[in-house]
Amino acid sequence: MARSFVVVALFVSVLCFSSALARKTPEKFSVQGKIYCDPCHFAFESRLSFPLSGVSVSLQCIKEENNTIITYLKNSTSDANGMYNIPVLGDHEDDICVVVADSPNEGQCKEAMPNKSDRIIITNNMGAASLTRYVNPLGFMTQTIDSQCNVVVHELELDNLFD
Repeated sequence: MARSFVVVALFVSVLCFSSALARKTPEKFSVQGKIYCDPCHFAFESRLSFPLSGVSVSLQCIKEENNTIITYLKNSTSDANGMYNIPVLGDHEDDICVVVADSPNEGQCKEAMPNKSDRIIITNNMGAASLTRYVNPLGFMTQTIDSQCNVVVHELELDNLFD
């Protein structure tokens, strides 16, 4: 009888210990991206593009079935290289997450391009091994087109598109 009690006690102890280990800590993702200025109005980066620092960037996640409930909101700012990093706690598989860049307050690049926001998937259930999620570069434009842009159009063999 005493031996059975010891076996049962050992089994219960192992079960409790393994369940304590099984508790998962929330995932810690990292959302990274770049903010740039497009002096040619190409809506993509070229050799004349340059990084924008000090631009406010926000990550907002909302419930997929109800677009009014914000489940996660986090802000960041681009560094001297135009790069930003937003730490994200938890898995957001059932959310729609969007990174949005606010228009810069200073400088010559204040005009928003069509790609000033981008959707991002923040879950482990998508086949990516890394916990880092990369956002497409987000850009702004100058009011006037740089005079060197014609040379870049020719270099990229885009002459036919801009005739």
